[in-house]
Amino acid sequence: MIGIFGVRCLDPDRPAEIDAMSEAADPRRYRIERRAGRGLAVGAVLHRRGPSGGAAQQDGLDVVVCGEILNAAELSGRPDAAAASLILELYRADALSKLKDANGLFAAAICDPAQHRLVLVTDRFCSFPIHVHQDPARLAFAGQIAALLAEGRTPRKASAAGLAQLFTMQRTVAEDTNIAGVRALPAATIFTADRDGTREERYWSLEWGRAFQSEREAAEALETALRRAVARETSCGASTPGLLLSGGLDSRLILAASEPGRLACFTTASYSENPELGIARTLGEGRGKYFKPLVVEPSATLDLLDQTTLDSNGLYPASTQISAFMPAVGEACDVALTGHGLDYTFRGYYMPARFLEIAGSKTRLPALRGVPPHPTGADVLQNLRQGPPQETIDRIVLEKKAAFWWEGQAERLDSVLAPWLNSSEPLNAWDAFILHSLSKHYAFTGMMAVRAACNLRLTTYDHDVFNVYLGMPPAWRVRAGVALDAMARLSPDLARLPNANTGARSDLGPWKEVAFLLGRAALRRAGFVAQPRPPSAMHSAGSWQNADALYREDPAHREHFIAIRDRLDALTFGLLCPTALRTVIDEHLEGRRSHSKLLRFLMTHDSWVRQMGIAGCD
Repeated sequence: MIGIFGVRCLDPDRPAEIDAMSEAADPRRYRIERRAGRGLAVGAVLHRRGPSGGAAQQDGLDVVVCGEILNAAELSGRPDAAAASLILELYRADALSKLKDANGLFAAAICDPAQHRLVLVTDRFCSFPIHVHQDPARLAFAGQIAALLAEGRTPRKASAAGLAQLFTMQRTVAEDTNIAGVRALPAATIFTADRDGTREERYWSLEWGRAFQSEREAAEALETALRRAVARETSCGASTPGLLLSGGLDSRLILAASEPGRLACFTTASYSENPELGIARTLGEGRGKYFKPLVVEPSATLDLLDQTTLDSNGLYPASTQISAFMPAVGEACDVALTGHGLDYTFRGYYMPARFLEIAGSKTRLPALRGVPPHPTGADVLQNLRQGPPQETIDRIVLEKKAAFWWEGQAERLDSVLAPWLNSSEPLNAWDAFILHSLSKHYAFTGMMAVRAACNLRLTTYDHDVFNVYLGMPPAWRVRAGVALDAMARLSPDLARLPNANTGARSDLGPWKEVAFLLGRAALRRAGFVAQPRPPSAMHSAGSWQNADALYREDPAHREHFIAIRDRLDALTFGLLCPTALRTVIDEHLEGRRSHSKLLRFLMTHDSWVRQMGIAGCD
């Protein structure tokens, strides 16, 4: 996994050993930058080509950086400045707080031997995680938990609170991790360890306001911001930029904002006649440099499970399909752009929306639903759980642990989301759930897999683009009209093409799209419109495989779950009931009930325990 790592010994004369961490970071796969000496040692895991970070040294100070700061030259005043040299310069001037203006995603470590000081820095969203373990003799840190464990002094024990969060929300929150005694540094943090102990400073905070008088004004601002951001991201050291292009709206916004013929376009699907792939082909061939389909058979992903689990720190259901096609993108491109995040920012995907249910089918409406006047962490938890149904979780959690499980998570979210829950607009807490620590959110699993193969640029988090989002109230975000209007402004031709997620034209207004969906549903029930028919139940008409059928019908996946069934006693950690888990697995494999969400995470959990040698729980 791309990231930083290192050690600070309490004794400044003791050699700081990071050989095991370097080896765990896989020097055969990546380029490793190392700075090691007495008392302090740091390293960075970088791609062998492209703008993935670097190192700087001056007057005995060492800096390693993973990622990039696209406006480093502007902030430094030197045209040749890169992220590492900028951070070194700011540290020497005692001005690291100026990183609030740094436009980019990165993680940095600074060694100051004269002060026996280690400084760690996360970006504004913590898109590069930094995990820390401290004991009386030393402090160790790493972006990849496997590298941290390889150092040898971090206990290989599970965190009960972390496991409860993972099985419920498919993520951990704030500083919590799945390893006992290991904390994740918060976003926008300057963490310092020296002779005076440890301390932290936040150099930026996540805050919303009202910057526009109308949605039209916001759409105009978004159009301009996207053009500027994509121009930066397709230059700034990128010789062969590519775009992960779906048939939906988010990556289409990136394509529409790009210079025609600049971006190589890649789309994945489980079969070549996939309708979403067909829409993406029209988009990519019309505006991209070229278009390449990446067809991944559903059954081909199981062999990648263990590597994907390592890349994503075992925090999410491993996104093996992305791991399957990304090597081909990495060979063709030194930088990959994605539209990741545009859905849950500008289109309010995780905001509490209203739903219309007809004949058992739910349609999301572009309107906020009512929430309590003073919502709590429990309200956010129930709305954004994203994991298995509560009924399933209640079945598998030991009865004596139920109060710890649910009350602990509600209390934790109360604490984590307090700045937003207690603000004048508590609905922002729903988005803060994701954005307070981006790399820990379950939807980021795919971006971890992208980053493992290629330098990743996320247009959503460019300052110009993100600042437009921060200026929009929740009602605008859930309506998604600003994004749709910006799409039409960027390229009317691309806006007219169908949205693969709905089949409707992408330039339809939010309510017209709802009317389209309801009308099509009625025609399907009447038999006048047929559903797409994939080659098998394991395939999907969308980008992904049909996990429900894949786990049940593919022989390799069935065997894998039967093997997991036989080793459940080592996976429950005094929190889960192995008998109930066996029953749930049997119900799914026998077709009696669907438990694909739980089984998907159980695969990741089992892989994490096996590979990292986890034994016992705190």
